[in-house]
Amino acid sequence: MDNLEKYISDNRREFDIEEPAKGHFERFALKLEQRRRSRSSFRWQHMLQVAVIAVMVLLSSLWVYDRITGRPSEYQMITLSDISGEYREAELYYTALISRKYNEIKSFDFQGGSRDQEILLRELSEMDAVYRSLQQELKLEGDHPMIINAMLRHYQLKLEIMNRIMEHLREIKQGDKHTTDDHETSHVYS
Repeated sequence: MDNLEKYISDNRREFDIEEPAKGHFERFALKLEQRRRSRSSFRWQHMLQVAVIAVMVLLSSLWVYDRITGRPSEYQMITLSDISGEYREAELYYTALISRKYNEIKSFDFQGGSRDQEILLRELSEMDAVYRSLQQELKLEGDHPMIINAMLRHYQLKLEIMNRIMEHLREIKQGDKHTTDDHETSHVYS
């Protein structure tokens, strides 16, 4: 290696006869800058990916732990089904009826347009806020009979309201049908 270094230093003039093309130093500086940026951003991207994976592993571990221990977590709501089999049957009965009525209302042909239907369905969904607050109380107080009765009564009231809505919608539809029939009949006899 010493011979090569000696040869290069002795013949330096012969090696330095050509100049680099115009703009060579600017291009070289630009490439160095890009490489420096890509290295620094690569480290941050890599660190972010590792952090995201770690958070996902942690969250999934907590979820599995909650499922294995069987304890309701801070965010998990308690339902009547969690209290006893008798309440489970009542809850299933009411939720099935309410779901059926909800689907009837949802599939009803609103003459005034779908805006009325959207408003009605949103109002029915907002009724569940009361039920969620009762679930919170049930979680805090335990299976207190007053809270359980209030939850059952909520189901009953919601079902009654939905039945009244359906009756009212049918009456409106019948009224529109009679009005249309009367209007058509008056044209026939005119």
